Amino acid sequence: MGLTITRETGGGEQPTISLCMIVKDEEENLARCLQSAEPAVDEMIVVDTGSTDRSVEIAESFGAKVLHEPWRGDFAAPRNTSVDAATGDWILYLDADEELIDGAALREIVRDTELEGFSLREVNFIGDDVGVEFVVNSAFRLFRNRPEYRFDGALHEQIMGKVDPEGGVTTAFCGIEIHHYGYLDPTSEARNKTERNMEIVLEEVRRKPDDSFTLFNAGVEHQRVGRTEEALEYFQRAFATLPSLRAYYASLLVRNIVATLNTLERYDEALDVLADALQAYPDFTDMHYLQGQVHASRREYRAAIRSFRRAIDLGDHRGDRYLAQSGMGSFYSWHALGALHHMMGDANEAVRCFKTAVTSAPGYYAAPLSALTQLLLESDGPDEVLPYVTGLIDDRRRADSLRLISGVFLRQGHPEHALRLVDEARGLSPEDAGVRIAAADCHIHGGDLDAARDELGAVPATSELYPMACSKGVLVGILAGEPGEAAEAADRLSHLSGGLYTFVYRAASSRGIDDAPPTPPDDLDRDAALDIVFELAGTLLDLDRLDDFNPLIGLMYALAASPNDVNERLGLLLAHNDFPDPAADRLLAAVEAEVAGPDALAALGHICASKDLPEDAEVFLRAALEADDQSMARYLALTTHIATQGRYDDAREVVRAGLAVWPHSTVLRELRDSFGMLAQSPSLN
Repeated sequence: MGLTITRETGGGEQPTISLCMIVKDEEENLARCLQSAEPAVDEMIVVDTGSTDRSVEIAESFGAKVLHEPWRGDFAAPRNTSVDAATGDWILYLDADEELIDGAALREIVRDTELEGFSLREVNFIGDDVGVEFVVNSAFRLFRNRPEYRFDGALHEQIMGKVDPEGGVTTAFCGIEIHHYGYLDPTSEARNKTERNMEIVLEEVRRKPDDSFTLFNAGVEHQRVGRTEEALEYFQRAFATLPSLRAYYASLLVRNIVATLNTLERYDEALDVLADALQAYPDFTDMHYLQGQVHASRREYRAAIRSFRRAIDLGDHRGDRYLAQSGMGSFYSWHALGALHHMMGDANEAVRCFKTAVTSAPGYYAAPLSALTQLLLESDGPDEVLPYVTGLIDDRRRADSLRLISGVFLRQGHPEHALRLVDEARGLSPEDAGVRIAAADCHIHGGDLDAARDELGAVPATSELYPMACSKGVLVGILAGEPGEAAEAADRLSHLSGGLYTFVYRAASSRGIDDAPPTPPDDLDRDAALDIVFELAGTLLDLDRLDDFNPLIGLMYALAASPNDVNERLGLLLAHNDFPDPAADRLLAAVEAEVAGPDALAALGHICASKDLPEDAEVFLRAALEADDQSMARYLALTTHIATQGRYDDAREVVRAGLAVWPHSTVLRELRDSFGMLAQSPSLN
């Protein structure tokens, strides 16, 4: 093992720490990592596996001992090479895209301890900005330098099982943080690790077909590339061979099983797994949040609310026992509660929940901010809402938030306020591509197409938002009556998704209402193409451009596998934009085909009511309620319709049924009492 180094201190001998790393082409990250570790370690051992950049030079500038080892498709091998070369009493291992926070504190925890190792709090930043979204977990990174402690596993190599096979017996959690930046966009996009990892993990499965951790890793890699069914199979095999529910990855394995079942809409199975999981891990916040999601998917809204509130009561997990995502016990759950209360008709509680979600999120959290702004604009004027919501915004990503809010104001018919928000965002980030696109949107709605062109033309081709700018360019060409301009913008997207966008936009911009729609290529993703057409159609309707909208209808049906895939969706789009007659035609076609959902039935009910057809309206509204009897909106719509006819006793019966589902609903209780008074009968108790 080599010479053991000791340092004399006032309190006696200070155990020494060796940093052990493996690197390849990490010049962007390595200096930050080594600088963060310097106060904590006595030596640095870096194994380079074939860098072609400045990684070796950077390591040597920090005094690291650099070893060279060719890459053999096995992460454990070079990791063990670094440990073999270490001379310290303790081993600390890091990756180059990590940063040790308050590393000097490690020296204190290794003094006067009989433990064999320590787990640190690993903060894995995700999304596109540091500090906004992250996953925390207990990462075993510090252990005594003993010959028997060596890494195992070609991918996601581990040593915890060697040091502390029973989990938590000879090791402890110390709370010192490691920040991991490798999952941030575009960092993760710049690295093509998917194919490499898949090859490694599948070879590991072939070598160790019954190893639970190996199967778990295989599931993670398949989940990462969207192969959900296969991911679930690996997760279930991993669980079947799990040595113990106390295994360091067990809770994460169970969490992933639930998440994949939810994705696959196998809700009953997900709840069965959750019931067992919460027996084993009752304080795991993320499990309660997932339980809420599953209940909401099943339209079991009361149960969903209970789960989200339990998650909030537990709070975000600090990562000492479980791999946990930020916000599960705070802003994600508050946003979910806001959405549920909004659906229940309790606007005040929804506003409170959305506001709490916004203010408790670290930085920029788009979903509740957008929902809050829209909800406030439904009842208050834009001059009141604008200063209120902008006062809630975190300064760290204020320009992004202003840009987001501007879109909400624009969609709600307040272009002047939207442009004010965009101008403020431009002052904070004048070259930001997103701000330019938001400004273009404002100009499009204001009819200033030349100004929109100027903004879109200023978005560089290197920007990740360039495809969006091109899409807006297509729209400008259509609105200007310039099919050539639209086609030119569409052609700039030919490299995306096998030419999907180019085909759709060319087809949408170059044909008249009587022209036959083009035949889609055999390899075209028709569902994705249909989504693009509907997005464009919605924008054109919002701009009141019927002449440009109408030709898209034929394209919709040409892309759809069946007319049933279009009728309901198109009918709802038309109804939302106040075109009741054509909306009714499409929605009735969906009803006749027996594919109409509760939203379609409710829309038909409202259309019939607007045309003074109360009996037909009631039929459709009751059908919508029967199809979705957990939805507050359905009870309120039917109750209101019946009450407008003066049938207060019948309205009370609907309210009674609603209170059986939502016994604590303030809205329904107030309606109950009001109808009781109007009917001149005792209120229901």
